[in-house]
Amino acid sequence: MKIFLDTNILLDLLLEREGFEDSAELFRLQEDGRLKLYVSYLTMVNIAYVYRKTVGQNMAVANLKYLSALVEVLPMDGGQMQKALMMSGPDIEDIFQFTCAVAGGMDFIVTRNVKDFRIRKGLGPEVSMPVAETPSGLLTLIRES
Repeated sequence: MKIFLDTNILLDLLLEREGFEDSAELFRLQEDGRLKLYVSYLTMVNIAYVYRKTVGQNMAVANLKYLSALVEVLPMDGGQMQKALMMSGPDIEDIFQFTCAVAGGMDFIVTRNVKDFRIRKGLGPEVSMPVAETPSGLLTLIRES
């Protein structure tokens, strides 16, 4: 199972924000070989920007190095950007993330903002759409399967 993690999920984990335990459980499931975790290059950039303000440059870089060893970082390109700009949704950054997840063939997008990933305009019917879930929602689905 291919799981795309939104930026807010990783920030929850790094900053130990409310509900981070469910996100941590996803990493444990990856260790067990039950799923594979992915992020976008944009996620790493966003985390570097936000996280360094909290912990400083050196700690942010060290944690990003560690994080990049735990997840696969997907590339983003001009074609994805052009597709994203033709789409509509409540948050342009989430649309960029969405196009990256689609290009990577993800099964799920894990986010705290599920409603922001209900994007359809601009994609053809042949496109396999990843399902947006919260960390706890995905854990429930995994336990029930």
